This record gives sequence, C-alpha cells and structure tokens, in this order.
Amino acid sequence: MAPQPTSMVVTALLLAVLAGCDSPAISTGEVSGRITINGQPVEGVVVAFIPQSKTRPAIATTDAAGHYEAQLLADQAGVPLGPCLVQLSLFREQEFKNYLPAKFNEQAADNPDLNLVIGEDGLVFDYDIQYDGALPPGI
Repeated sequence: MAPQPTSMVVTALLLAVLAGCDSPAISTGEVSGRITINGQPVEGVVVAFIPQSKTRPAIATTDAAGHYEAQLLADQAGVPLGPCLVQLSLFREQEFKNYLPAKFNEQAADNPDLNLVIGEDGLVFDYDIQYDGALPPGI
C-alpha cells in the first residue's frame, strides 16, 4: 500500500522540524495541553508554535484524548521563548485538505487566543476549537 499524501506531508514537516543535527540548544519553555473540537477530544490535530523570533517552529500532534506536548527537536522538548503564534491543522484519510477553517491556521494571527508568549516556566495551552457546520470525518 502506498503512503497516504497527508501522512507524507505531515511526516516531511515533522522531519524538517525535528532535524537538528548538532545545532546549538535553543532556550525553550515546555508547552503541553489539550485540543478539543466543540468540547470533544480529537486525535491528529497538528499544533504548530511559530516563534516571532524566526527560529524553528515547535510541533505537536494530539493523541486520542486530545493531549499533546510540543517538541522543538528530536532531543529537545518545548517551544522557543518569547512571542509565538499557534496554528492548528487537521488532515484526514487520503485527502490533502485541512479540515480546520483558516481562522485557526493561515489567519491565526487575528485571533488573540492563538498569540502566546512562552516563558521559561512554559505553559499549559488548552484550546477548544468551535467548529461551525458539519464536523470533520472521525469526530
């Protein structure tokens, strides 16, 4: 069976983010939490933390209970310190389609709840996506 386009893209993104061969350590704060859609936990939501400092983003994917822990590099947890933007994406099955509206990813900067400041103590970022209309598959 051939790899699914969605899994190939997500895998490529994660490898790019986690590849950090011999790079200097970046100061981070640990970030974890739970993502839900209309109050229900959702597996497979990609949570990207995009720092304003133009350093590499941190990435996480939710488990079946909606929990995640951000990872900067394969051997370094957390999100770079300072202001960052959170972008949320959800891909399903064979489609290369993000089921979450642009206000949760491309237009996330317009949502104050998705603009965070990461400190050395880290933070817990829980977010309930309010989804209008028919829910994505598997929810």
